[in-house]
Amino acid sequence: MVGALLAGLALSISLARSGLAVTVIERAMEKRNGGTGLRLWGGMGESVQRRDGSGPRVPTIASIASAGVPGPEGWATVLRRLSAAAADEPGISIHYEIEVAQIGQDADSAWATDTTGTVHAADILLGADGHRSLVRRSVDPEHPDATYAGYAIWTGKAPYDAAPGWQEGYNYMNMITLPNGDGAMIVGETQTNDEPRRYFWQWYDPTSDDYLREAGAVVGKVSRYSLVNENIAGSKYDDIRRRAAHWPAPWDDIVRHSVERHNVIATPIAEYVPRRLARGRIAIIGDAAHVPSPMTGAGFDTGLGDAETLGELTSHGVIGEQGRKVLRAYEKQRLRTAQRMVRSGQGFGQNLLEGTNN
Repeated sequence: MVGALLAGLALSISLARSGLAVTVIERAMEKRNGGTGLRLWGGMGESVQRRDGSGPRVPTIASIASAGVPGPEGWATVLRRLSAAAADEPGISIHYEIEVAQIGQDADSAWATDTTGTVHAADILLGADGHRSLVRRSVDPEHPDATYAGYAIWTGKAPYDAAPGWQEGYNYMNMITLPNGDGAMIVGETQTNDEPRRYFWQWYDPTSDDYLREAGAVVGKVSRYSLVNENIAGSKYDDIRRRAAHWPAPWDDIVRHSVERHNVIATPIAEYVPRRLARGRIAIIGDAAHVPSPMTGAGFDTGLGDAETLGELTSHGVIGEQGRKVLRAYEKQRLRTAQRMVRSGQGFGQNLLEGTNN
């Protein structure tokens, strides 16, 4: 498997519970921060029997991700929980700081060749390598790239004392439309047993296209990368600070807290509606398979659904023709769900851009 972030870790756990030996290669370092907030929905506190029949009942993957508490949660916190669970599975071997250069397959196996020339071969190869997926290029080479949606999401975090007491009776999914065509904003709160209470904010910004292109974060129709902290120009921080002065309280205080500390991530929103999820012995899941607007709130849960489906299907084996059969069944079960989920968020982006132009 290629990719050991959220979807990749979830998938590795699901496959190991079906009795498979799972090798994961990931280009990033093992210890990694970043990301924003996630909305965690279902499966809280539930447990299941392992599909390979070994051992006692185990928490569902959704329960692991949430630690039993539904609601908004930090990306890095969820990554840490899934990493710990994957480390407890004897069938999983994860190798960090390995970059894949090429993907291939034949009638009997699939493989990833890394930049050192080492070939990692297996019965099937699964890509959980994010919205700029290399594995996707082997699954659908005529439709390889997620498309820039025309707007960005700026995100940051602030401690609870940046706006103390404000959250009383607040609904996380409430959104405000900002003045002067500045887009829309959500503020959420995380409060778990292993993290201090804090806010995170998400500004859906349709006004920064020129800046993102000048910074190289967007080229043509492709979202290339996020801008993080000090990689964001000081002039842009000044621009956000100026805008926030006109936004309603306490939204302005929460945003300015992050801006003054240059603790902000700017991500050009990409969208990818899949035409297929598998080809031969290779398949994709998570953001490699479907990239929605974050406004759907469903991208992570859809990735968990991919992982659980593949875990169930692979419990009958993946050797020989069975491997191709499993991946065909996976595509049949998950493709329409993925397509509907991405398309559900496209209307939001269109309305956001139209609001700026009016």
